[in-house]
Amino acid sequence: MPHILSTERNLGRTRRARRIPSRRSGKRNVTSSLLPILLLASSAHAANQQTSSFADPLTGITFQRFLGARTGFSFGIALPQNPSTDFIGQMSTPMPNRKGWGGVALQDDMEGPLLLCAWPNGDKVVSTFRVAKNEDDSPPVVTGNFSVVQIDQGTVVNDTHMTFTFLCKNCIGDSRTTFTAQDTAGDFGMGWALADTAVSDPADPAAVLGFHNVGFDEFTAFLSQARSPLFGEWALLAGAQGAASNGSTTPIPVNPPGTTTGGGGGDDSDDEADSDDEDD
Repeated sequence: MPHILSTERNLGRTRRARRIPSRRSGKRNVTSSLLPILLLASSAHAANQQTSSFADPLTGITFQRFLGARTGFSFGIALPQNPSTDFIGQMSTPMPNRKGWGGVALQDDMEGPLLLCAWPNGDKVVSTFRVAKNEDDSPPVVTGNFSVVQIDQGTVVNDTHMTFTFLCKNCIGDSRTTFTAQDTAGDFGMGWALADTAVSDPADPAAVLGFHNVGFDEFTAFLSQARSPLFGEWALLAGAQGAASNGSTTPIPVNPPGTTTGGGGGDDSDDEADSDDEDD
């Protein structure tokens, strides 16, 4: 109690003394002055981690596409006007010397959701469905009624890049591993990964995949804006299997832009260190 009274008596002197900033108050001032900058940087990072409209010159398909500014990894998605089971995807990545692999997770966690991986094998692309159990081990192959049909017109491999365009059949619907038709009414979180090390055997769909050392993160896909009445025409580019793929059912109302309808899983705290735009 005497200590408190002494402090009150010397209040004016105490205030004057505090004009010389202590280390603690200095940190507070620095943090306060940096807050607007940090908020601006965070906002810019979030804006870079979402899709935008992209007209593919190879196929004429209009995608909602995520493009990583640092890595050059991109993934685009196109949907029917009234989605049910199918979508068209396009993965495009730097692939120096035709080595490495890229992957897209159909929810915003790399562990648990369906992961579509692709890599070059000479002039061709090998693709496979995986489900990762952790971030370190090669994700094992999984099978189901889902499948991928390559769209040749939109698939290119050279010594620097790989572009893989495909019809993903029965890839919509299971909320445990992917997004549902209802999720396409708004925005949805997905993930991506990229490695520049060669897979164990490029010809083998079950090849061992190295760690995604180039980068991995999540992004927001504006699925409601990926819908198009032209989907049936675009699906024909996949040949006979695309002919039966208009993917449409009862109309699903579109939510206002910015409405997140799902995502599944959660973030990986380690992802931010390797995120695509972290250094931008």
